[in-house]
Amino acid sequence: LYIDTSGAPLYQRGLRQKTVEAPLKENVAAGILRLSGWQPGTPLLDPMCGSGTFLVEAAQIALNIAPGAGGRSFGFQRLKNFRLDIWKDLLDAAQDAEKPAQPAQIYGSDISPVAVRAALANLDRAGLLPAVTLRSGDVLEIDAPAPAGIMIANPPYGERLSEQEELAAFYPQLGSALKRKFAGWNCYLLTADLRMPKLMRLTPSKKTPLFNGAIECRLFEFKMVAGSNRPG
Repeated sequence: LYIDTSGAPLYQRGLRQKTVEAPLKENVAAGILRLSGWQPGTPLLDPMCGSGTFLVEAAQIALNIAPGAGGRSFGFQRLKNFRLDIWKDLLDAAQDAEKPAQPAQIYGSDISPVAVRAALANLDRAGLLPAVTLRSGDVLEIDAPAPAGIMIANPPYGERLSEQEELAAFYPQLGSALKRKFAGWNCYLLTADLRMPKLMRLTPSKKTPLFNGAIECRLFEFKMVAGSNRPG
């Protein structure tokens, strides 16, 4: 016996209209932001942003916008003991605490112009676009937007043999790029490909088991301390 208090799954914020292949669930993205220790005011970069899930969640946190505040309904609103007056008071208090949309040192980029357009559309629809700086760019070539900060990314992880071979060539290049350009940054990469750290030639300081849907993943933490930016 159980009571459904949420209705639609909680990861469905009602904000994402444009998606790309294998989008990350919103609640997983929010949890990863918390696991990283990121706080508003600290530069945050997602260099493989896809449709912008990390960016949307981070912008909501920076602007103190409660998840689901954009008008979604919940299952508990159909319970007999639901008090609409109390719920309206809670909504009003949450909305009064929101900050106006403004730059928040949140940065996103993607090598795919289609992905950047999707992220742009999602941020714009949610009214979060002023908080985020978004551009096209290859993670292997972009520069860090600040001397220090937090990078969070969900790189591709292939299931077919050809994709795995491509990633085996990509990971060493990614490791070299992080060493060269992101000294002073803490980098968090979510992947189901457990070969990643070895192929990147980096030792993770932490690895946290997570599930993205049914896929078992690891969140690897790499602390790119100054002095690690030697040629890869």
